[in-house]
Amino acid sequence: MDLFFNFLKIHATRRNIIIGVLLILIFNLVLLPEFPKLFLENNTEINSILDIKFSYSTDVAYNLFDNLGKQGRTAYKLNTLFIDFPYSLTYGFVYAFIILMLLKIITLKKLNYLCLIPFFISWFDILENSGIVLMLQKYPTKLDVICNVTSIFTSLKWISAAITFLIIITLFINLIYSKALKKN
Repeated sequence: MDLFFNFLKIHATRRNIIIGVLLILIFNLVLLPEFPKLFLENNTEINSILDIKFSYSTDVAYNLFDNLGKQGRTAYKLNTLFIDFPYSLTYGFVYAFIILMLLKIITLKKLNYLCLIPFFISWFDILENSGIVLMLQKYPTKLDVICNVTSIFTSLKWISAAITFLIIITLFINLIYSKALKKN
């Protein structure tokens, strides 16, 4: 664990954070918005994609898969494998770097363990993606248990994301407050 913390501390630089934020922007502004256009046939709406829901039932998941058609299911699977998996790792590291950088600036290094929280988002996203790929691979066979567990991973991903952003916002407010105190 010390080796991992040291790796994060060494690489939590402004340069890496800027590069990471740019990558996240590219994913969010270019790759992720374009990917639904590859497979959303039959007027299926983007809010139907499982990844952006908080949770879903087996009926909702398989209704989406039915509506996507064969080409859509293949595109969804490829997007999950080649875009969403790397994206999961990218944002995990970037958010961890941001937390470490903020902790360093406001000298709260005792809280460095908070940098692990973004990896919960990544971990649950990877588990979610694995479940979605497995369900798409086995379609039309319905994997009810896998779907329910995948939905739990999706919910845990969003809960972890909320906690991560709460940590970042709290640290940023703390930074502004401590700088304001130093000026007075």
